[in-house]
Amino acid sequence: MRHRRAVVGVLGLSLVWVTGCTAQVAGVPDAGVVRPSITPGVPELPVAGQCTDGSLTAVDCAQPHDAEVVRVGGFTGLGADLPGDRDLRRQAIPACREAMAGYLGSADHDATRLQARVLWPSRDGWAKGDRWWLCTAVEFAPDGSPRKRTGKVEGLLKAAGFAQVQLCAQGSPAKDADPKITACDGPHLAEAVPGVLELSEPGAPTPSQEQVNAQAGDHCATAVAGYVGAERPDVFASWRSFGSQAWSEGFTTVVCYAEATRPFTGRLWGLGTKNLPA
Repeated sequence: MRHRRAVVGVLGLSLVWVTGCTAQVAGVPDAGVVRPSITPGVPELPVAGQCTDGSLTAVDCAQPHDAEVVRVGGFTGLGADLPGDRDLRRQAIPACREAMAGYLGSADHDATRLQARVLWPSRDGWAKGDRWWLCTAVEFAPDGSPRKRTGKVEGLLKAAGFAQVQLCAQGSPAKDADPKITACDGPHLAEAVPGVLELSEPGAPTPSQEQVNAQAGDHCATAVAGYVGAERPDVFASWRSFGSQAWSEGFTTVVCYAEATRPFTGRLWGLGTKNLPA
């Protein structure tokens, strides 16, 4: 690839829902799931494959819904008192993200608007011994707000489903702190491509920018060339990684972007040597 640029920092949907990776991907603490007080036990929870209204109520997946359950897991070794959000996220989110990859059919969900959201018991539920966590897949709109879906996301990323939820950016992933995620059917400058790079296992030390760039450069150049179908002077590979706090919660990936030298409308996938769309 003739041009390559790198950026390291919080992955940028600036990503309204991923910035700092503590807001929308967080669990729901202290009776935030159900009020009043005590949340359900495991037998009453929705199970993997069911859809929910955003809390703990199963709904018909054929109707508009907020989330889809990917896995039900359990916390271990965290004590009798409800821990802080960060301790809960650090244990649940890496396992949830791994489950997401299997459920969606690809580990490329970081390049899409599908994100992991974890829910856990209320304080009173924790006090009575509940230690469950509920991993759900949520789709977000380009503006970062949760989007209701109709139909299931299970297996969506195995084939053509990637394009339905792909990240596209108005700004430059290579240069802008906030590249402003936008709808892919409108004018944009860059498209996230399949081939998310796993830098390390969760729990590993946060890498330096130089270490990220050393691993991402050739990988993203290859991913972008394959996505576009040719190496060309007006499209180059750029990449973004998560910040240190998100890294500690299991966001240990780099997302590659096919970035153009000017805004365009259309898609770069399979463009080959054709003219860049207007």
